[in-house]
Amino acid sequence: MTVVILLQALFALSVARHLGTLSTGRALLTLALFVPESIARRLLNDYDDFKRGVDVPENARRGSALALGLSMRRVRAVGLVCFAAGAGTMGWLLYTTSPWSLVAFPLSFAVLVYSGGPVPLGHRGLGEALDFVAGGFYVVAAVIWVNVHRMPLAGVTAAATAGFLFAATMFHNDLRDATEDIRAGKRTLAHALSPLASKVCYAVFVLGPFPCLAVTAYSVHSWRFAVPLVLLPYALWLVVGVARSRLGGTMPSWGHLPRLLTAVFALLSLAVWI
Repeated sequence: MTVVILLQALFALSVARHLGTLSTGRALLTLALFVPESIARRLLNDYDDFKRGVDVPENARRGSALALGLSMRRVRAVGLVCFAAGAGTMGWLLYTTSPWSLVAFPLSFAVLVYSGGPVPLGHRGLGEALDFVAGGFYVVAAVIWVNVHRMPLAGVTAAATAGFLFAATMFHNDLRDATEDIRAGKRTLAHALSPLASKVCYAVFVLGPFPCLAVTAYSVHSWRFAVPLVLLPYALWLVVGVARSRLGGTMPSWGHLPRLLTAVFALLSLAVWI
């Protein structure tokens, strides 16, 4: 996921580059802050899954910190240190853009609360909303804001593109793991919706990025921002696959969502910078 988050930051910088002049040092610092932030997100999520019984030693998720035999106390400590480093860097960038920008800083802590704080909002059906706002929209909007100090329509729609992609990735995961999550006392959006409503919601999340990309391209008068629209058939295939499934284990593999998300970020970045 570190690679995905760095691609998200590069996606945001690609939009920012079209909206104003970038400072090389500031842009590199923006990219660098997402390394500890993404590590923190992963480690704190692994610790929370262990603490709440989603992951147990005899049946830990492949690739999780528990499955790798790491000390979960140290996993939590390192996650908190990495989160502090990323949040501190973001705070400095916001402050040096405008002291008033710090009003957005509490959203950084929403990510911590969602990932594994004392009241994990992801266990109360708000995971997708938090992923849309804090994981997707806020990250892209903040990167654009601290680098070009403005947020026109193209910036808003680019941020919404990321929001939909992250919400879709989370929702697919929650639909797939609904049975296991409820056994561990974790209630997600998948438990609050009927199967039909879940499929409609899934379609909105997966297809939502594409009108946002079209509006972004139109706003900046550049075909380069429309390049990721070539992925629309792939997204439609995923939506149809989920619509025809019974949800859960019969759905298309969750791996398609990170691929879609990565491809959107990578294609737009390549189109803008090359």
